[in-house]
Amino acid sequence: MRAVVQHGTGGPDVLQVEDRPEPTREPGEVLVRTEAIAVPFYETQLRSGLIPAGPPSIFGHEAAGIVLEADDPNLRGRRVVTMSYTGGAYAEVVAASQYTLVPGDLTPEVAVAAAVPASVALTLMTAADVKEGETVLVEAASGAIGGYLARLAERKGARVVTTAGKGKADIDHNDPDWRQKVPEGIDVVFESIGGPRAAELTPKLAPFGRILAYGMLSGDFPAFPVAGLLARGLTLIGFGGPDAYGKRIAAVRAEALGLVADGTLTPVLDRTYPLADVAAAHARVESREGVGKVVLVP
Repeated sequence: MRAVVQHGTGGPDVLQVEDRPEPTREPGEVLVRTEAIAVPFYETQLRSGLIPAGPPSIFGHEAAGIVLEADDPNLRGRRVVTMSYTGGAYAEVVAASQYTLVPGDLTPEVAVAAAVPASVALTLMTAADVKEGETVLVEAASGAIGGYLARLAERKGARVVTTAGKGKADIDHNDPDWRQKVPEGIDVVFESIGGPRAAELTPKLAPFGRILAYGMLSGDFPAFPVAGLLARGLTLIGFGGPDAYGKRIAAVRAEALGLVADGTLTPVLDRTYPLADVAAAHARVESREGVGKVVLVP
């Protein structure tokens, strides 16, 4: 089979398409013929070495496709989305223990574009306990997770303030001083940009506001000195790691896909690339020029 192998860390060219043996599944896993593969931003950080990780033999984590083999014979021929924390998704066949049936007539491209980010957004919304009438700041709202967060917050009856680059939101977060333009009285911040200047948001929050830190698009973790939190009675919730992504998010993935199937959430696809053009797909994601998800098609 064709698969993408990472050779060291660096730019998109460290990802090379090679011929590799098809995987064999373990008990509890499904073997899937991949139809679509997501290219999330965090994978560009893994590839570059910004997020430390040993390079997997085959790169990639999120795929959708048709089940070839499973413990349950009724799964064969069904479409699923898969998530693997050990890699293997950038390939024509993948074995995975974490999988979710795709509802309705969702295409594999739509399903894989939505599965993880919509699940993350649902989990974050539950943790934030957003209420009607509150004001919510969604950073990077032109991205997949941010876009779903904005939509879900609006459904709760919240006032939503968004950031993104190049005129794609209320506030242009390419401006180094964008945090000064955030209105006061924010009840909930969905923090995905990070960096040492994240603490500039604390004066913008209403007393007893909540900050949910779940990303580091800037390349650095957000810095929130405790003194600034105490002074305003703010709550800081960190969200990441295998416990969050391996358990809490997986538990709501079927619900998230259901919201996509019934039209509540609408995935936005930026571009699709053939597997051979994986370097171009990673360059597109890193450019941040698009809106929506980049997807590989084997």
